[in-house]
Amino acid sequence: MNGSNGLQGIMKTANAVYTPAGEGERLMHLDVLRGIALLGVLLINIDVFSGAFWAVEAHMPYPMGWGGKLLFFLRQALVEGKAAALLSILFGAGMMMQMDRAQSRGRAYWSFALRRMGVLALIGLAHSLLLWNGDILIDYAILGLIVLPFLRMRPAKLFWTIPILIVLTTLIAIPFIHIIDKVDQNPAWILQMEHQHFGSGTWLEALKFRTWETIHIMWPMRIQARLPMCVPFFILGIIFWKLGFLAKPDRHASKLRRIFIVGITLGLAANLLPQELVLAWTGAIPFRPLRVLLKLPYFFGKPGLVIGYLAGMLLLLRKPPWQKRAAVLSPLGRMALTQYLLQSLACSFVFYGFGFGRFGKLPLNICILGALTFFALQAWSSRLWLKNFYMGPAEWVWRSLAYGIRPPFRRKSRPGC
Repeated sequence: MNGSNGLQGIMKTANAVYTPAGEGERLMHLDVLRGIALLGVLLINIDVFSGAFWAVEAHMPYPMGWGGKLLFFLRQALVEGKAAALLSILFGAGMMMQMDRAQSRGRAYWSFALRRMGVLALIGLAHSLLLWNGDILIDYAILGLIVLPFLRMRPAKLFWTIPILIVLTTLIAIPFIHIIDKVDQNPAWILQMEHQHFGSGTWLEALKFRTWETIHIMWPMRIQARLPMCVPFFILGIIFWKLGFLAKPDRHASKLRRIFIVGITLGLAANLLPQELVLAWTGAIPFRPLRVLLKLPYFFGKPGLVIGYLAGMLLLLRKPPWQKRAAVLSPLGRMALTQYLLQSLACSFVFYGFGFGRFGKLPLNICILGALTFFALQAWSSRLWLKNFYMGPAEWVWRSLAYGIRPPFRRKSRPGC
């Protein structure tokens, strides 16, 4: 019996409830994009796990290794914020996909969406306290609830919600700005505390400090920075799905090419040029409206790089040779939640005191090389896992609690048998 047909058959029998998508309903290019975004997440998160982030913030020495400074710059310019933004686009598109499925079957979407976001927030809370408080799952759950009322709007109107939601999330963040200012003024103290509790402490000591740090530092930082940063990309994901860019990129190749050219051109210029240099150059222009006009492409170009990445990858994935090469990342994208949590688990054991205790000791170039190696293992292990199981364990828990049913987990026979 074919494994995919078996799963779809079981799901069809549960027609009285909201059920997850079968394997045949997935879009390979979206899974590939999730896998690519997961690499970006790992490359950025390892900066915090290793202690390099707070060391740089405190202007304290950190071993960079050969080429480490260049790698640090390129990663900050080309990857930081972009991976989370790309995942935000995909998350928004995923919400739109699920609502379309619900409407086509005559079912309400809101109750399911509320359960789904609630379960994701609980998983994120456990992740924050038990493994790593840089978790982004809670943020996505909150943002999912914020954008939920806008799913039925037409794309033209949705564009106008972006500035409104940026203002809204910025107002939510205002009460936390003074907390972030205090943290920014004393990053050396944060680094010292992390050395003490993460670098050499036991798991229980790390848990206690992580809980304190989550409440007093990480959550205010996430509200102040992540919500205004990610909410536009949630809306863009909804818009791109409605316009067909993500659902059927073949039909929109010419538009995607234009988006790619503009996004990559402005994005690379804005992200590679230091902000101080741009402000100094425009500040020397006496005519103020011209100064503002010249700054706009720079500030819009920074997030524009994400859209350029997305359009470029969608164009590449239209071509069969690239589809074949990128297919190796599709299983990883299908297990993105499980592998995201596994990244935190692995990094905790490498850098924290209850593991190998390499916090603040591994050169940055070694950290990045290790991240790339581990990512390759994740891609390989995801493919191996999905030969025997329908989904990752975290995905199974999320779907079971969100859908209110227990979807099949272990394959009774290998695909094609």
